[in-house]
Amino acid sequence: MSEADVTWVEHRRTCLAYSPGGHKAELDRALAGIRFLDRFDVTFASDRPPDPAARRTYRLVHPRRSVARTLLNALQALVVVLRERPELVISTGADVALPILLIAKLFGARVVFVESGATTGPSLTGRLVHPFADLFVVQWPEQARHYRRAVLASGPLL
Repeated sequence: MSEADVTWVEHRRTCLAYSPGGHKAELDRALAGIRFLDRFDVTFASDRPPDPAARRTYRLVHPRRSVARTLLNALQALVVVLRERPELVISTGADVALPILLIAKLFGARVVFVESGATTGPSLTGRLVHPFADLFVVQWPEQARHYRRAVLASGPLL
């Protein structure tokens, strides 16, 4: 991103939490124009190379709806939060992001969640995150009906 493309510089220590693939692509589009001075990423291991814009990337275990894997992910998320002390967490989901969002919120971070545009209904992660998110963004008017505090994005981020 060139300096001409930057419309906002974020100074807070920021965690970007996402699943690789579509969730990451949506997050990139949602954050276009923002330059983060102190950013780290939380995701799970995949074949995709790490984002070169992230100085630090933590690859947590993918929960895959397993209680044991979710507990391990939560323990790893706690270690990351204690090490990094994020002030802001921005996420598009999915399940790998939930523990880091909850734990960071407990430690005082602001939480921004962008609901996936892949469906017009509510996602499981969205339903779990909505009650404690400081800003909850949806991409479709149909999604806004499911979340009372949602803000409608100006256009789809797909």
